[in-house]
Amino acid sequence: MAFVMIATGATSSSRVRTLSVRPLIALAGFAALALLVSGGAVGYWVAELALRSMPAAAPTTQASAPEPLVVPFTLEQVGALSARLFRLESEAAQLSRRIGVMKSATPSTAGRPSARADQQQGEQAPTGASGGPLLPARAAAASLGTIDDQLGRVERQIASVADAAAQHSLELMRLPTRLPIPGAALTSPFGNRSDPLAHTHAFHAGLDFGARAGTPIASAAGGIVAFAGFKRDYGWVVEIDHGNGLSTRYAHASELLVRTGQIVVPGDRIAMVGSTGRSTGPHLHFEVLRGGDHVDPRQYLAGM
Repeated sequence: MAFVMIATGATSSSRVRTLSVRPLIALAGFAALALLVSGGAVGYWVAELALRSMPAAAPTTQASAPEPLVVPFTLEQVGALSARLFRLESEAAQLSRRIGVMKSATPSTAGRPSARADQQQGEQAPTGASGGPLLPARAAAASLGTIDDQLGRVERQIASVADAAAQHSLELMRLPTRLPIPGAALTSPFGNRSDPLAHTHAFHAGLDFGARAGTPIASAAGGIVAFAGFKRDYGWVVEIDHGNGLSTRYAHASELLVRTGQIVVPGDRIAMVGSTGRSTGPHLHFEVLRGGDHVDPRQYLAGM
């Protein structure tokens, strides 16, 4: 198929040209493609200008929503921790009151309203209807901080109890409560008696315990050896200073196992039973002095 074109002009002769269809189709397709590309470019340019001229849109709720906070504790774990903390605090407060450290200490009831408070809340609650979707409960952000504060308070309380218990133990260690010879028979009590050597009425300033020569003698309390040596009436003797004006004396020993200035604890072996000094036979003469005055050792010795 072909087209016939006739060209005329004033100064030229007429011409007749013949064109085939294929070049025309190709030319039309190229023109259409060029028009499409240029239209797309113009559209993109217009759209970009429009976007630039528009005010910035607010971010959508979904895009601006913060990521959910991941809490490493479940509600059950927080509840269990609170219950354990409450029990621990109660036990610490009871222990404190036992030794008289924190008489006013009471277990914290933070986070645990009483039954009366619940009842009052119930009485004050409005009677109107209410409702809403059933959603999982949310742990309060401050709950873990509150538990941490409670733990700190319990730790300080237990530390106070531990310090007081240690001090209490030290005080007990300095009281002459241990028998110097466990199981030994008491042969002469404290007080007035007939002197075994002079056979006259005299004051006996301690307790006599009968035992075989060489039987170990133990310290009745902790302290510092104030004297370890020989005295005429006491023979080989050990004197221990326990502080607070208390001291003990262990007389008539056959052998001394400690020296002056040595620190001893309750139950330490300090000497061996003998019959040195003013004595009629192997035994231990035991004295307790308070402020320099003799007192009955039975006021301190346990089990007597």
